[in-house]
Amino acid sequence: MNYFIILGLFVLLFCGIMSINPVLAQIDPLSEIEFFQTGTIHTSENEFQISDLINVRGLLDDKIIRVSGLTLEGFPYITYSKILGDKIDTYGVIFIQGEFKKLNFEQVIFEDKKVEKDENILLLVKYTQRAYSEKTIYVDVKTYDKTQNKLNEFNQNYGYISNAGINLKLTNEEGEEIFSSNGTTNQRGLFETQYLIPENSKRETLILTINAENDSSSTSKIFQIFSLGEIPDHDSN
Repeated sequence: MNYFIILGLFVLLFCGIMSINPVLAQIDPLSEIEFFQTGTIHTSENEFQISDLINVRGLLDDKIIRVSGLTLEGFPYITYSKILGDKIDTYGVIFIQGEFKKLNFEQVIFEDKKVEKDENILLLVKYTQRAYSEKTIYVDVKTYDKTQNKLNEFNQNYGYISNAGINLKLTNEEGEEIFSSNGTTNQRGLFETQYLIPENSKRETLILTINAENDSSSTSKIFQIFSLGEIPDHDSN
């Protein structure tokens, strides 16, 4: 069910592209809206990286800038930035596990993190974003020193954090854990695991949660994976 809700959300986010004029320019949103500069958006619990899949539109004579897009973790979002002279107020939501979560554009404090630990670990992930029943989801996790990999390059060949503890779990739409994996990163900061989707699995959206931690730092991320059910006849080859 959530898979179709998400499809509907994409229609909502992007269907206005032909009917609303693009921003012509009281401001340049790419330079004035803060999250374009940081490349990240936040809820009260998680941080997400925005991707290049972005639509920017002006509303009410460009007094409101609407931005819709998809995060690198696979979650659709939409924001509205209200222009008041030199001030810009931004509001928005992100769609996670079948519901809209409010985005926080103030200074973010992650209350559930251990206050005695910094967040100097950069957690980068490559993973299978969609898969049919009896197919494998692959997850590759790399940990870096955040100060040595400022461009978030997954294949950077220096700045690794080895021996970081990795805790990974996969949950279904009911919030039930269906897979978990634990271990430590190797000398190149890499941890690998995989999960075979069972036969006759239903079509649903899965949530992948990954935590990384060492003696001084900790961080976590969540990702969205589409379990596509049985392979249709025309895809069976």
